[in-house]
Amino acid sequence: MGIQLEWDYEAQRTLICAFEREWTWDDLYATTDKVKAITDNAPQTIAAILDMSGGITIPGGNFFSPTALENAKRLLTLGEGGTGPVVIVGATGLIKMVYEAFKGMDRRASAANITFVDTLEDARAHLAKVHSTDQ
Repeated sequence: MGIQLEWDYEAQRTLICAFEREWTWDDLYATTDKVKAITDNAPQTIAAILDMSGGITIPGGNFFSPTALENAKRLLTLGEGGTGPVVIVGATGLIKMVYEAFKGMDRRASAANITFVDTLEDARAHLAKVHSTDQ
């Protein structure tokens, strides 16, 4: 599978979604379905780290195709309905630009609690500040 999903540490309060360089939209659908199932049944707020630091390609190669844009919305609203913070590691400038554009067009994207950082360590440090462990 082109997207690996696992818990970060045993406390099971943060999910890490690690994107391999080559992944498919089906990989994304399967991952978002798993995240939704976990967050819908969790007794506490779950944070997520999307790790793109290995460099990613966009299936089909064109970020601006209608399919890619719709699927990018799904990615950027990962865990829709959840309230936990999402930290994206290693996103390209293009991904950040597309997210900013979505924020102006889609209320789900504008309401999402998303932060961009450069490293996994930065993501963990950010979550240590904003994601309370006593919920």
